[in-house]
Amino acid sequence: MPDAAPDLNTLETELAAIIQERLLDLPAGFTPGTNLYEAGLDSMGIMQLLLGIEDRFGILLPEADVSQKNFCNLTNLSRLLRERLLQQLPRE
Repeated sequence: MPDAAPDLNTLETELAAIIQERLLDLPAGFTPGTNLYEAGLDSMGIMQLLLGIEDRFGILLPEADVSQKNFCNLTNLSRLLRERLLQQLPRE
């Protein structure tokens, strides 16, 4: 288990890589704020993204976290993922 959760920029970059490798050809001008649904993310893509997050970060996001708001862009998804990763860190 890492000692600290990755920063938001790192998470955005890594999530974009997961999406690019497994799901979508990201459009030119893609930014962390780009709407993922407009870029082509659908319910099957969300499932693949959840598997990619589990593979890369070793975390299962609870079903309650799988919402349109949380998955609409990399900014929101990175914030959610960082929050969940921080919750898994050992407490002193």
